[in-house]
Amino acid sequence: MPTTSGMKPGGYYDTHSDAQRAAIDAFLPWLVEAVAELPIPPPDGAPVILLDLGSSQGRNAIHAMRRLIEALRRRTATPAWVLFNDLPTNDFNRLFSNLFVPGSPAFVEGGVFPAAVAGSAYEPVVPPRSLHVATSFNMIGWLETRPDARLPRYILPMGPSAPGERASVSEAEREPFRLQAAADLRGFYRARAEELVRGGKLLVQVFGRDDVRSTSDGLYDVLSDALLDLIDDGALPRRVYEELVFPVYFRTVQELTAPIETDGDLAGAFRVEKADAREVAVPFNEERERTGDIAAWARRYTGFLRAFTEPVLTAAIPATAAVPETVEEVYRRVERLLIQDPGRYEFRYISVGALLTRL
Repeated sequence: MPTTSGMKPGGYYDTHSDAQRAAIDAFLPWLVEAVAELPIPPPDGAPVILLDLGSSQGRNAIHAMRRLIEALRRRTATPAWVLFNDLPTNDFNRLFSNLFVPGSPAFVEGGVFPAAVAGSAYEPVVPPRSLHVATSFNMIGWLETRPDARLPRYILPMGPSAPGERASVSEAEREPFRLQAAADLRGFYRARAEELVRGGKLLVQVFGRDDVRSTSDGLYDVLSDALLDLIDDGALPRRVYEELVFPVYFRTVQELTAPIETDGDLAGAFRVEKADAREVAVPFNEERERTGDIAAWARRYTGFLRAFTEPVLTAAIPATAAVPETVEEVYRRVERLLIQDPGRYEFRYISVGALLTRL
């Protein structure tokens, strides 16, 4: 069973995903250039098919696919399916609204047919050998299945950026999540190997970590501290914190490409063209540097964090509690902590990516 039902709906994620857009744009040029090498069907043959996996409400996925269609149209007028995938619980209404804005449809080029495909990205979602391009942006960090393991002293497998008396994760506690992340990634690559035509391209980009920093640093620390403060105040039972786990794993670039290098079947299915880890600029950090407005920075930071953490947090709060009010208070505490001590919760976006070719 998937570990999350999706992002905060109603357009909230769209509105608070500028940092994710920046992370996409750091790697998207690789694939735009690679469109020149795609095996294009003959004019009287099958259409070109592009698939984005984990499209959420569509704003960023559509942005990426428009860039790819523009590159494709410089080569061919062959009709193209542009498919957007996410879990069945995703806010597809918002995605369709983004695709067909009155007076400004997402794709103005002729012969482009957008559609949605519901299903887990860790399994095949289109027929075998039908796909020419696959993309995945900021998605595969979410685990397909939560391991049967607990993290009683933190809310994330990676652990806090500064372990201490209040929060910590041991290597033994992290290990089940690392193994699950590795298994998930192998399943993801195997599904794409089944779907892609020979010469097809797969671009994978996701929040991650390098030798110094993790994208989780600061970000989950402030949420953890807000929850612990509410527990100290008696507003939340301790067991909520002990049982709450955000099923997210932050990979290095080496972990992102490891299945291609260590799994014989995948090594024979893909060639790694490029792989890298990059720090990408975060718009709300840049605005703070420009204006010095800590309150505005804290508000945007909180919105960014809330967009992808609220569904998991809401599900963890007991039904006996006033759930909406409790959730609101958690994010009020987050914003207050950011204003009080911005240096403690410094957020840096480390993005890892790989471009693969189907052999």
